[in-house]
Amino acid sequence: MTINLRLQQLIDSLDISVLEFARQLGEHRGEKVYHILHGRLKPRYDTLEKILAAYPQVNGDWLLRGEGLMFKALNSPSAAITTEERLRNMEFLLFQLTERVALLQQTNDQLLAEIKGQRE
Repeated sequence: MTINLRLQQLIDSLDISVLEFARQLGEHRGEKVYHILHGRLKPRYDTLEKILAAYPQVNGDWLLRGEGLMFKALNSPSAAITTEERLRNMEFLLFQLTERVALLQQTNDQLLAEIKGQRE
């Protein structure tokens, strides 16, 4: 998943507008964020720093590389996440697992077809 898609998921999970998200980063207008979301720009290091400063509950590993949960674990010092955010984390994990299962099923079907073709 690309960083622009992760940013869109984050904005959706925070249940705020793109403009409000941009304002939280110190931007007066949302143009830069819109360009990032639509793939016309890649977020710069300072933009990523601003996101993590404005939203300390966001997991930096997830934001940068797509690894782990969107929000930090409860035992993390700056991770006062709500039940709603935990639910979004679980929904996101379920979505990822569903995608992986579908991909594995497709691969399995292809392998079975190859094996069946070799036997004939």
